[in-house]
Amino acid sequence: MNKIVQLNDKKFKIYLSEDEILIKVKELADRINKDYAGKTPTMLIVLKGAMLFASDLIRELKIGCKLEVISAKSYGSDMESSGLVKLKYIESNFKNSDIIIVEDIIDSGLTIKTLTDELKKYGPASIEVASILSKPQARKEDVQIKYTGFEISNLFVVGYGLDYAELGRELRDIYILYED
Repeated sequence: MNKIVQLNDKKFKIYLSEDEILIKVKELADRINKDYAGKTPTMLIVLKGAMLFASDLIRELKIGCKLEVISAKSYGSDMESSGLVKLKYIESNFKNSDIIIVEDIIDSGLTIKTLTDELKKYGPASIEVASILSKPQARKEDVQIKYTGFEISNLFVVGYGLDYAELGRELRDIYILYED
C-alpha cells in the first residue's frame, strides 16, 4: 500500500495504517482499564490533534471516565514547534482527580511539561499521559508518558488528528513526508 496524499505544497505517504493504529489504541485502553479499575479518571483531551485518538480510546474503555478538553498550540501553520505553548482552558475543578492527558504526539515535550505544570496547581490526585505517537529523539523536556502508542523517529507526520497547516486531520492513517 503506497498511498500518497497532497496537502498544500507537500506530499505524504502512508506510515501507519488505520488497522495498526486501532490495534494499538485497544492495547492502550486495556492498560488504562487495568490501571484505573475502580476509579473514574478525567480524560483531558488536547485539542485539536488528539480528538480522533481520544474518541477511539474512550470507546475502548470499560471504566467510567469524565471528559474535559483543553487547547494547547505550539505549531501554528509551520512544520516545527514555535517553542511557545498557548493554553486555553475550559474551567474545571481538577482537585483530587486522576487526570489522563490525551495527546496526539509528544515531540519536544514542551506542551506536556507546560500543561502538567499548570495542572499541578489544581491539586490533582495524579497526572498521566496517553499519546498515540512519541518522538524521543526530539525531546527537549524530560517528560513521562505512561501510555505510548508508537515511538517514531523525528519524522513530520499527518493524519489521525495530526495536521499540516490545519489540513489532513481527517485521514484515517498516519502519513510521513514524501520526497519524489
